[in-house]
Amino acid sequence: MTPPHDAPRFSVVMPLYNKAAHVRAAIESVFAQTFPPHEILVIDNRSTDGGREIVAAIGDARIQLLDLSTPGPGGYAGRNIGIRAARGDWIAFLDADDLWQPDHLAVLAEGISADPDVRAAATRFDHVFEDRSQPQRIAPELEQPQSLDLAGFLAAWLAVRECPMWTGAIAIRRDTLFEAGLFPEGRAVRGGDKDLWLRVLAKGALRYDPRVTAVFHRDSDNKVSKSTTTLDVPCLVATARAMLAGAGGRETALLRRLVNQEIAHYARYAMKYPGRTAIRVGDLYLPEGAGTAALLLAAKLIPASVRQSSYALRNRIRARA
Repeated sequence: MTPPHDAPRFSVVMPLYNKAAHVRAAIESVFAQTFPPHEILVIDNRSTDGGREIVAAIGDARIQLLDLSTPGPGGYAGRNIGIRAARGDWIAFLDADDLWQPDHLAVLAEGISADPDVRAAATRFDHVFEDRSQPQRIAPELEQPQSLDLAGFLAAWLAVRECPMWTGAIAIRRDTLFEAGLFPEGRAVRGGDKDLWLRVLAKGALRYDPRVTAVFHRDSDNKVSKSTTTLDVPCLVATARAMLAGAGGRETALLRRLVNQEIAHYARYAMKYPGRTAIRVGDLYLPEGAGTAALLLAAKLIPASVRQSSYALRNRIRARA
């Protein structure tokens, strides 16, 4: 398929850190696109398992292999390196252990063509675990392709407690990424992607298509999300607070709810770790966050051994249900 001259040029940005078992399949899924990408930028973070050598051996001119000098997982910094080096006008992201269906970029391009003023485009995706697969939860209003402004984006997110945008199923205008400030490298170890999406949607609309075009592997080798933890205030809280200064009435209510929802998520997360969360009740918006305040106090006050035992018991009960 040859894109028309005014079609988006997608630069694919792929961070790599010890994903030798998966990276070839990820790249092959990019090569299989019916709407071909302009380039693939793989940013290796000193992989020690041969993953970099696998990419180098592919020998395709569309691949640009870059390096992140600091050893260890560095997805945010790696993506920022790729964004800066990209020559396309749209950036599509794919982690080295995830996959695209052959029509992924074509569906994104279709959405961009339907509304050329949008700043981002996204599709639905499947969560794939070792023993099951489940589609992304979406609000009923997203069952049809449409463009979402900030308020619509927030409402769809809050409706199902799952962000409409996931890194491996989106594309964002390169110039908008610079306007929004790129990924928060050095400022967050988790949640920095959602923080960036919020800043992007403050610049313009998202085009969402409910077709499933990507696969999010939740149990792949060397999963960074399983090896990093944070007990700090969620990254997007500061961003949401800054946005509140210029928000209208509906956006204000939605941003307040989002802050409370993300803090509740992190408070539940903190229940399984021995440290005490740094999130304070004062970080919540009250009175609507009263229930979350109780959860937060429990995460702070209940002894770690009791918290962890309760968390493990709850997961066992859920698994049997």
